[in-house]
Amino acid sequence: MLQYTHVRTAVIVATYEQPRWLDLALRAWARQELRPSCVIVADDGSGPETADVVRRCGAQHVRREREQGRFGKCAAVNAAVRRARELACDFALFTDGDCLPSAGLLARHRDVARPGRFAAGGVVRLSREASAALTGEQVDAGAFERARGGDKRRYALPRAIGRLVELASPRRTPWKGGNSSAFLSDVLRVNGYDERFGWGSEDKEMGERLENAGVQGYSIRYTAPVFHLWHDRPYVDSTVIARNRALLAETRRTHSTWTPSGIRKSE
Repeated sequence: MLQYTHVRTAVIVATYEQPRWLDLALRAWARQELRPSCVIVADDGSGPETADVVRRCGAQHVRREREQGRFGKCAAVNAAVRRARELACDFALFTDGDCLPSAGLLARHRDVARPGRFAAGGVVRLSREASAALTGEQVDAGAFERARGGDKRRYALPRAIGRLVELASPRRTPWKGGNSSAFLSDVLRVNGYDERFGWGSEDKEMGERLENAGVQGYSIRYTAPVFHLWHDRPYVDSTVIARNRALLAETRRTHSTWTPSGIRKSE
């Protein structure tokens, strides 16, 4: 990490109309061992409560209005990447507003950061009961890192053990929208997220383009967990998912490294 000590780092947090989750997530980001240069909330058209949370937590707010009610995370995150570059950031960790970072998350991502590499950590899924009961004060104290129940607790191993496991079994990883990082020059090389996507496969597709461009995925799933708050998924649409899968298949078939529907729009 020493050669990247002076890299300006953004944390980009995607959200839509969940101010309670976002408040908990931003409180968790405030307890990082390594503080980011800025936190940018990529808002997919939320109302005033979300704006109040962002303002109270001192984060940057990038808001994009939804078009005809459609899922707009990709456009919001792309706009946040542009804001990060305007703020002279070189590197970003991408996450969601329903994910609480472990205290050492950003430090671990920075530790493995390299141009030409993206890193992805693990996701511990908190139970419905633990998610509902969690308070801001408990987040401040890091209680969510010790909460019982839920799923995939193996991704929250003690640090020394987690590093040994990763060294013993290194592996590639797909891009994970809730817990991935990269140099912004690499994200810009593939033109960011494809804004044609609705919910489903949008993260995986950008990761495919990164890999096609020579930016390799690096797994830190045992040493860099986020803790995902439980929630229903009423927005899942099988028609949209089928269309997204077709777009992903096309990227794989053509080995594409660029989307014309990304940060820079084709004329």
